[in-house]
Amino acid sequence: MKKVVLLPLAFLVLLAAFNFAPALAHTPVKHGDLQVEVGWGNEPPLVGQLNTITLEVTKISDGKPITNALAQADISLTKGATAKPLDFQPQEEPGVYAATILPTQTGKLSVVFKGTIGGQAFDDTAEVEDVEDTKILEFPRTTGDGVSQEAIKQLQTVITDLTAQVDEANIAAKEAKTAAESSAELRTAVDSAYLFGMIGIGVGVAGIAIGVAGLSRKEKV
Repeated sequence: MKKVVLLPLAFLVLLAAFNFAPALAHTPVKHGDLQVEVGWGNEPPLVGQLNTITLEVTKISDGKPITNALAQADISLTKGATAKPLDFQPQEEPGVYAATILPTQTGKLSVVFKGTIGGQAFDDTAEVEDVEDTKILEFPRTTGDGVSQEAIKQLQTVITDLTAQVDEANIAAKEAKTAAESSAELRTAVDSAYLFGMIGIGVGVAGIAIGVAGLSRKEKV
C-alpha cells in the first residue's frame, strides 16, 4: 500500500520540479449554442514568421460547422492598447476562417470579438498563445546568449547606415577641398589680373603725363 501512495507523490514532485505549463493552444469562446475556437495557425507563433489567426465556428448541439458566420462581426488582434482589425477568409474546411498576420514583437496577444457571429451576439476577448523569439528553435545557436537574430539584424542596419554616412562625408570633404583649391587658383588669377591692370593704368598715366609735358614745351617754343 505504501508503494501505491509513494509513486503518485513522486510523480507529482517530478512534475513540479520541471515546472510544466499548459499551452493555450486553441481557446473556445461560447455563446448560446455557438462555439468559436480561436488560435494560431502555426504554433508556437514566432517573431518575424508569417502566421494566421484561425477561427473554427461550430454549433455546440450537433457539432456542425457554420459557414458565412463572420459577415457581421468585427474581430481584431490586440497587444496592450494597440489593435489591428483582422480580415478573415473562409478556408477549404467548412466553418474554418483564417486571417494572415506577421508578429513583430514577443509577448501576449488577444483576439477581441464584437458584433454577431452565426446569428449570435459576441462581445468577448480571448487570449492566444504568446509570441516567442525564434531563438527557442535555433540549433545550433548561431548567436551569443541573450542576443537575438532580430537585434543583430538591427545592428547590421545601423552599421550599414553609418558606413554610408561616412562615405558621403568623405565625398563631400573631397568636393570641398577641390572647390577650395579652385577658389585659391581663381583668387591668384584675379590678383594677377588686378596687378597687371594697375601696371597698365600706371603706364597709361605716365604716357599721358609725358605727352602733356611735350605739348607744354612746344607751346613755349
